[in-house]
Amino acid sequence: MTLRIGVVGAGAIGGFLTAHLTRAGGSVHVLARGATLAAWRDHGLTLTDDSGSFHVRPAQVAAAAADIGPVDLILFTVKGQDSVAAAAAMAPMVGPETRMLSFQNGLAGVEHMADRFGAAQVLAGVTYVPATVPEPGQVRHTGPMRRFVFGPLSGPMPAAAQGLAALGTAAGLDMQLRDDPMPDIWAKFIIQAAFHLVSGLTRLPLGAWVGVEETYRVYARAMEEVAAIATALGVALPEGVVQRNLDFSRNTADPRTRASMLDDLERGRPLEMEATIGWLVAQARRKGVPVPVLEMGRALLMPHQAGQVA
Repeated sequence: MTLRIGVVGAGAIGGFLTAHLTRAGGSVHVLARGATLAAWRDHGLTLTDDSGSFHVRPAQVAAAAADIGPVDLILFTVKGQDSVAAAAAMAPMVGPETRMLSFQNGLAGVEHMADRFGAAQVLAGVTYVPATVPEPGQVRHTGPMRRFVFGPLSGPMPAAAQGLAALGTAAGLDMQLRDDPMPDIWAKFIIQAAFHLVSGLTRLPLGAWVGVEETYRVYARAMEEVAAIATALGVALPEGVVQRNLDFSRNTADPRTRASMLDDLERGRPLEMEATIGWLVAQARRKGVPVPVLEMGRALLMPHQAGQVA
């Protein structure tokens, strides 16, 4: 039986997954809006990476979730600040057996979906794919990373997750299932939160600041603060995770890598900050964990939170 996949969040990661899963023969149904809806529906989607580009047309692109109807699995890839509205909009796509998998930055969206639909229907995941949207209908993937790690928020591994892993693997993606995905999610959250914060403050891609010792120290301290929050919340982090993330940033990551927060800043769009950095600061305050770098970074970016500053 063909897995019927919904995509809610037709941005960089949603587009990356739509392109690869569609090319592998997947039945992908996309909820979109605005210029993205028009581009994907009328012209399809083109993904470009270092090896070239390819073009796909998903099974369906629609403005209303009711036109799609219930699916087996929803890939939830909206920006954190859009989680509440997107979860409400996609409700007609959610049936009693539907599973929802978040590949968002952070955990705020996962928490909201679990509250709204029940934890048993929610999966949490993390991706290491650096991708951007140069214009509607186009996705740009930089570097070789194609890794996705995911698993259930509670309960056993659902068949929909296993089906997605098989389809993604056939598409050439690195799909890793976890009975407990939280250590992996937090390991990524440590680097992601620090990377977005420093990239937003410097207004530069990774390679332009990771070799500057003073900036690198701020980056390292931000990672340490996120790790301290995770530990306070009872997450069993992999040993040496902060140092591995630092080594990856300096020695392995593509220096062209740009944070999505930096792209949003430069384009005058609302920032994802409160669903990531703001959520972390709130958890830190609740647990009594000092996080001066996160607090200062958030404070300095707050004037841009709603988008273009007049």
